[in-house]
Amino acid sequence: MNVLDFNSKHCERIRGQLDAYLSNELLVETTGEVLKHLETCESCSLALDSRTRVREALRKAVATQLPPEGLGRAIHERLRNVQPGYFRQFRSTNWVLALAALALVIFAGAVGQQWLRVRRGRRLVSSILLLGVSDHLHCAIKGHNYPEAANPPDILRAKLGPTYEGLLQIVESKLPGFQVLEAHICTVPGSPRKYVHFIARGRGTILSVILTKREGESLPVGRLLAAKVAGGATLYKARLEGMDVAGFESKGYFGFVVSDLGENEVTHIATGLAPALRKALNGEIKNRPSGAPALLVLHALVPLPMTTQHL
Repeated sequence: MNVLDFNSKHCERIRGQLDAYLSNELLVETTGEVLKHLETCESCSLALDSRTRVREALRKAVATQLPPEGLGRAIHERLRNVQPGYFRQFRSTNWVLALAALALVIFAGAVGQQWLRVRRGRRLVSSILLLGVSDHLHCAIKGHNYPEAANPPDILRAKLGPTYEGLLQIVESKLPGFQVLEAHICTVPGSPRKYVHFIARGRGTILSVILTKREGESLPVGRLLAAKVAGGATLYKARLEGMDVAGFESKGYFGFVVSDLGENEVTHIATGLAPALRKALNGEIKNRPSGAPALLVLHALVPLPMTTQHL
């Protein structure tokens, strides 16, 4: 790990963002920048660890897990074989205590490193899932940017444009019990990011299916971070801003299902929807909406059009 100058302007700016980073208040782009800096700057990484009281969390983590069975005996035998006779001067009780302490130190170090990686991974997951939650709250809930009666499919396809109009049929078919009221391309104030947003109503609430380009970001891997794997799509879930969200990624996009239905229901819906959307976005299937020209396919995805908000 390279150590950067504590007084550098870059370090000062990163340190000024650490509290917001710990509170999941940063945009995903800024979170990625902070994580990248922490990987190469020891002093800033130590500052982060200090603020989150890693020592206390580590003690709790170690207290709930015991060293693997036989670790002390294996160390004992290994040392006896390497240096026979050296430890005869020690009383057996002292030797057992020393071995136990050594095993605990080794195990605590391994647990601590894993705990730090999981903690940072979960913060990155939350920051990415917050993208979908923010658009759902701003556009669907607070903005109420959908009609009481569903727009006709032709109007929705026109709003989505030729790049994304074929996705409407997939969303409609994978949301049983819901009616798609609106589909458009929108933005969130303060961010240049564009969203493909489907708003559906059913089961007494509003649900959003949201897509946005990854822009080089990725969800972290690891079974401790993922909720489940469905049809090749790894799902991540969280409860943020009072909403439950399940997210996934394709080659170029993040996808989100957001609602207040509850964690199990949102994850169940995403389990059925994510694989089909992922295949379409990856160009693995060709899709033609009803009544559309036969030449329309989804494998020719292009960057999101620079349109005005809520076309």
